[in-house]
Amino acid sequence: MPYLDTCNRCLTATSPAIAPIAVKPSGPGGVLATYRCPNCGDIWKTGWAAQPEDDAA
Repeated sequence: MPYLDTCNRCLTATSPAIAPIAVKPSGPGGVLATYRCPNCGDIWKTGWAAQPEDDAA
């Protein structure tokens, strides 16, 4: 699943990735993902933007 993240408060070497609870458009080619940690309940948002593929292969 795209947009996985981890909680900075609970981060350990074995922390599982957290899926967003909501993903909404945020401008041209961008999304804003909202997360909630299942361990501590912390909520945060992270922005993602589409990037062109590198055709230098």
